[in-house]
Amino acid sequence: MKKTLAVVGGAALLAGCAAPLPDLPRKAPPAPPSFTAAPAAAQPTAQPTAQPTSQSAGEPVAEFWRGFGDADLDALVSEAIAANPDLKIAAASLAAARALARAADALDAPRLDLAAGATRGRALADGVARTGNFFSAGVQAAWEPDLFGREDAERAAAAADVQFAQARQRAAQVSVAAEVARAYFELRALQELLRVAEASLETQRAALKLVQARLDVGRGTALDSERAIALVRTTEASLPALRGELQRAGFRLAVLTGQAPGAFGARLAAAKPLPSLAPTALERIGTPASMLRRRPDVAAAEAQLQAAAARLGVARAQLFPSVRLAGALGLNGVRTGDLGSSNSFFWNLGASLVYNLLDGGALRARVAAAEAGGDVAVAQYEKAVLAALEDAEDSLAAYTATQQQVQSLFDAARAAERAAELARARFAAGASDFLAVLDAEREQLAARERLVRAQAGAASALVGVYRALAGGWGEG
Repeated sequence: MKKTLAVVGGAALLAGCAAPLPDLPRKAPPAPPSFTAAPAAAQPTAQPTAQPTSQSAGEPVAEFWRGFGDADLDALVSEAIAANPDLKIAAASLAAARALARAADALDAPRLDLAAGATRGRALADGVARTGNFFSAGVQAAWEPDLFGREDAERAAAAADVQFAQARQRAAQVSVAAEVARAYFELRALQELLRVAEASLETQRAALKLVQARLDVGRGTALDSERAIALVRTTEASLPALRGELQRAGFRLAVLTGQAPGAFGARLAAAKPLPSLAPTALERIGTPASMLRRRPDVAAAEAQLQAAAARLGVARAQLFPSVRLAGALGLNGVRTGDLGSSNSFFWNLGASLVYNLLDGGALRARVAAAEAGGDVAVAQYEKAVLAALEDAEDSLAAYTATQQQVQSLFDAARAAERAAELARARFAAGASDFLAVLDAEREQLAARERLVRAQAGAASALVGVYRALAGGWGEG
């Protein structure tokens, strides 16, 4: 009994000798002091050089879509956050990771089981083989002290998995909000394109009537009439395609908000202009380092790095012996009635030490695999940082380019509109033929379409900036 207690006490003392967790280096290059593609007004005044660290797990995703000041967009994103299937998957994955973390937290707790059993068998007793029954009832306790840090490493790995799931959930929120915003801008742009095409069609039909009237009185030509008819029919042919695109944009928004494709019906049927873009939209975007701290994909890669380090610690700890303390207290007998007698009482307490002497190299192979997994996690972290920097620069460059494009196309559309007005006036006065009107009408419609699509592209590009900078900004 004294020897048993000595083993128990020695194992308990060794439980505090856990090895520290391995540390995997972060090999990503330092973040640059500023964004190359950002406008001068958006450049930071400070230039921190700290390496990126993960965003706080409880920090909410910035509601960047509210900056567009569109109530319909706000409602759609709120519905998507509540019902989008991808976000439900992310939430369920986070719940599963948290449950596994709770299970890992319980690894160092003693185990207590209530056991009852009944057996029948043949055994040798007092030199005589006997067949009979055996009944037992009692409690069994066991505890395995964490001598070399295996359980601590498993808990650390589970905690890192929770951080990874949280980062993935934030990434899904930003992505879904950006997808909803883009689909909404596409829908509003298509409504505007349809309006422009229908307005142009009305103008072209009026011109056709004028050509035919001139033909009827002998002042026009059949060539002008056929050209006018061709222009009207071409514009009419573009309308079904635009209506089809508009319907598909509505389907996309419905699915993003967790509804069947046709659920919206007439909800967004009333045309509205695209939300205006604030000229100061890119002010105070901060630095690349602050962006990396916000990026959920970088946080996810960092969590994977921590999990890989912890699992390497688990693999290394399995190379060392394990000690198990166990005991039982209960009643037994050959009949159920014997369980109530004082002689049926039993107890035991013991300790066991297990050390693997020969396993064909399996444990060391697991350590090698965990080390390789750590190398993978380091490379993935480096890739995530570089991809985030590239994504931010690309989005800033795209937004700047689309803004310049919109301004040029706006001027072009104004000029095309004035040219069409002049061509129609000259034709009505007999100063030119209908070919000039035809060319001017075509260019006016094309210029309007290019402008609307560019405006939608600029709005989507700004959404891309918000998404790349992780949902919003404000710090330097």
